[in-house]
Amino acid sequence: MENYDTKEAGICIAKWVEAMKTEGKSGDEYTITAVDVDLDKISVSHTGVPPAWKAVLKGSQGRQEAIFTMIGAIINKDLPPANSANISRHRLNMATQRVTLVGFGSAAFEQGIQKLFDVSDKVNHQFAEDSVALWAVNKGEHGLMVESGCRYFTMGHSIPEDAKVAFSNKVDLENVLGKFLSNSISHCEDNDVEYLELKNSKVIRKAPVGFRVGDIVQVGVSICVFKCSKMGETPRFTCKLVLRSVTLLDISITKQAQMLRLERLKSDTRAVLPAQAFKRNCAYVDSDSDDEGLPTTRQRMGELTIGDVEMNGSKSG
Repeated sequence: MENYDTKEAGICIAKWVEAMKTEGKSGDEYTITAVDVDLDKISVSHTGVPPAWKAVLKGSQGRQEAIFTMIGAIINKDLPPANSANISRHRLNMATQRVTLVGFGSAAFEQGIQKLFDVSDKVNHQFAEDSVALWAVNKGEHGLMVESGCRYFTMGHSIPEDAKVAFSNKVDLENVLGKFLSNSISHCEDNDVEYLELKNSKVIRKAPVGFRVGDIVQVGVSICVFKCSKMGETPRFTCKLVLRSVTLLDISITKQAQMLRLERLKSDTRAVLPAQAFKRNCAYVDSDSDDEGLPTTRQRMGELTIGDVEMNGSKSG
């Protein structure tokens, strides 16, 4: 992984895991660090819009959806703002905001994945054997990777009005998504993802466009089982990690990689070519003008990569 220090990123993730035990406390009794899950306190409820079977916790407000948090580095993403090129009218039910994290060997990250599997298994025991397709974990050269996502739309004609919410202008800058809303296509609370940043010990809202591959983040996910849309489909249900929040914690490793890339370009004599004159191709030339042309350069700041993944970023905060 050119320029990106994966070993240092793993150390950074471990430090943030410890720091967030105190600094990152949300005060929300329904949000819990994945590695700290007590399975005995987890139950299953059929709730939400669209309705799904969810892992829930019991608190002062009764049983509500449990949010499990994990810290890792972004290895892949498809986050807002929505792009018209990626949103098809014929595939609106599949339009999703998603992020994939990698732990770079972090023990807490891998233990968190195991706990999420344990919770998912408890939820799936509400269904017949082999009737639920479980979310998957991928393994790459940098360790385990886990993806979570949340669809932009809820489809159906019977969505209660009080369940619908407006798109944030940071999510839908050019009304790419909003123009599809109708009586049968809604954006609900369960379709909403919070984009946040921990800055000076305070959690503030952040535009999702500001997240970069390589950034250290904390994600909040819920565990939900949905009925498959096609009749007779096997398996009949699917268990997913539904993205609820992404909080930016640290971009120091991303910025360091960007600076190393810049330094390499500065020291590489092949990166900058001398300006070359060219002849203007035009019908009329002023005899008093300089016809030697304009200087050109092929100098360009290349994209940073983690493996094949595009990466760019700047120092937070």
